[in-house]
Amino acid sequence: MIYRQRKALLALWALCIGISLFGLAIGQNTYDAYPGAPTPVTTQIPTPAPTAETQTTIPSQVQTTVPASNQMQPTSIVAPSAAQQQQTAVMTTPVVSSSSATATAVYSAQAPPATQQNVLLTYDVQTAPPSAVYYSGSYLPWTSFYQVFSANAPALWISSSLGWAWYATSPAGSWVQELMYVPVTGSMKVYDLYPDGTTRYVNYGFATPGYKLRWFRADTPGRYMTMVTIADIPSNYIIVDAA
Repeated sequence: MIYRQRKALLALWALCIGISLFGLAIGQNTYDAYPGAPTPVTTQIPTPAPTAETQTTIPSQVQTTVPASNQMQPTSIVAPSAAQQQQTAVMTTPVVSSSSATATAVYSAQAPPATQQNVLLTYDVQTAPPSAVYYSGSYLPWTSFYQVFSANAPALWISSSLGWAWYATSPAGSWVQELMYVPVTGSMKVYDLYPDGTTRYVNYGFATPGYKLRWFRADTPGRYMTMVTIADIPSNYIIVDAA
């Protein structure tokens, strides 16, 4: 009796379980079909339309055009002519050939008075200034020269057609005037180099500051060179070409 009752209960329990499972299946399908039920959302990433291939252009080398007015123009270097080179030589050094000389010494064919020969004479430059003086490589007007002349060393010139020069020509056997500047009181010595290679030395004793004059005779053809020292301070040298 009891066994039958248990068997009936088991059958009933199995039936209930089957009904429950069937109901769950039906309910799931009904829920999915309900309009308010959430539906899965599928997001599609839009595919961009094909475009022309992007190209990166590397700029070519930049060329800067300089206006014609700012461009450096080629400069033509013209070699100086022989005459210009000789002129430069005259301005920088007294040693030039007699054929290119432009300075002619102020000379006298007659000898000066005996009292003026072989002596040192005082020259009044204020009364008779030269037209120009050769100084620092060029001829300067007297008004410009005396403003820039350092006057701290002895100086020597020849009286010429261009003014006081370092180089001049003269006829052989003529007398020329040599001008000197004495900066300080001191023993004055003159050295004359003759065309035959000999040197003659004259000691004028103590000389006072100022401008001096000496007559010099270029007695034979050739080149003469003269230099002065004051208190053993040398001057420049001058050249006379006699012909």
